[in-house]
Amino acid sequence: MANTSVKIVQIRDLNERGQGVGAIVDDSPLQGKVCFVDGALPGETVSALVRLEKPRFLVLELLEVLAKSPDRILSDCEYFPECGSCQLRHMDYHAELSFKQKRVRDLLSRQGPLEVNDPAFLPIIGMEHPLHYRSKSIFPIQKEDDAIKIGQYRRGTHDLVDLFHCQLHGEVALDIVNAVRELILRDGVSIYDEQQHRGTLRHLVVREGFSSKQLMLIFVVNDKEADDVIRSWIPLLKRVVQKRGMALQSVWINDMDTKGNRILSSNYRLSEGEESITETINGVSYNISPDSFFQVNPIQAAVLFDQVVKMAALQPDEKVLDLYSGVGALALQLASAAQNDPSISITGVDLVPLAILDAKENARINNLKKLHFIAEDATSWLNDYENDPDKKPFDVIVVDPPRKGLDPEAIDVMNRSGAKRIVYVSCNPSTLARDLSLLSDMYSVSRVQPVDMFPRTMHVETVVLMSRVEK
Repeated sequence: MANTSVKIVQIRDLNERGQGVGAIVDDSPLQGKVCFVDGALPGETVSALVRLEKPRFLVLELLEVLAKSPDRILSDCEYFPECGSCQLRHMDYHAELSFKQKRVRDLLSRQGPLEVNDPAFLPIIGMEHPLHYRSKSIFPIQKEDDAIKIGQYRRGTHDLVDLFHCQLHGEVALDIVNAVRELILRDGVSIYDEQQHRGTLRHLVVREGFSSKQLMLIFVVNDKEADDVIRSWIPLLKRVVQKRGMALQSVWINDMDTKGNRILSSNYRLSEGEESITETINGVSYNISPDSFFQVNPIQAAVLFDQVVKMAALQPDEKVLDLYSGVGALALQLASAAQNDPSISITGVDLVPLAILDAKENARINNLKKLHFIAEDATSWLNDYENDPDKKPFDVIVVDPPRKGLDPEAIDVMNRSGAKRIVYVSCNPSTLARDLSLLSDMYSVSRVQPVDMFPRTMHVETVVLMSRVEK
């Protein structure tokens, strides 16, 4: 049972959820336990109410900031901190960048192979205007009494915060949300109930092409009861989108009839329009289908891709491998940068066949040559390739794995590969630190470039250049 007394807590850090991390400073039997306080910032002293007590830690509710951090600002969002989309809207953006840069440095020096003052660490690249940057937005839909809620989950719950405005998602996405909310009420469309496994509408997904001004909508449904009604909404939704100078290019229905809160299935039905929308980054165009993985911040993706190209520093006659290539985002950027040198070849490998089909189509529409994509397990394929004595080793390996990082077999194969350079793109500094350590016997870290892909959240992207160690 929780101790409900008020405690004085000194905050020293933030955890991955954006909670202030600290310790009780007043005389208390709870002294020594790690404290997690929502809404508290490093350097602050706060009074907080114990809400949850565990053997090693406490979760507390912020009551009052007794000594305020100079980095604290007034939030620019009426839904913060209830909405779980953002964690740092109460922190000055320059301070946020400094915090993220320090977090990468600390993790890669404490858990990774670098010293804290290693010259490989470069200043983080922030976003000039960190607003409305998400090009893909997923909105759960719930019914509460007679009200329809469309928005984002409240922190740590499956209760919805009903959003009418947002500083993170695209402005047109919220226009669509507000219009669909009214259309649901007007036409009496049923909303999916997780507990009873009944109802029709489950989620609304909005994908936006920033450069093309094209929009894709995906209605996630439990059954086909509302198919005709959804189609009847399209003319009105087109007018909503046109007011923002955009075009409703594609409308899909996703059949998701399994229990629980999983968002999307693999069953898509085109309701109206084209099958994909287009995004262009650094002069390279991408067709984005409803289930394509693509960077959700196209503005900062241009910065990230540019760093990958610079670190790869491709030379004549080099062979490049893009592991976990997806729709070819990085491979196409490298091929575009090297298109004047036909001696450079690039191979992308990914397990998802649909992603490989998208990658091949993206190569075709950009007229990029010497670019090959293979639908196989990346690690197994590379292992087979390296064991073939007739194959020329790759000179550069580019990896952009999921948050869990590389599996041990992939690291083993990369260590044996003989590649001159590895460019590692990571969305998780903790697993990045682990993997860099495991690669450090054969590779040294030359450059670490953090990029703020997700302003006002705790996430940070990092691009690392590793060079082969001469033995």
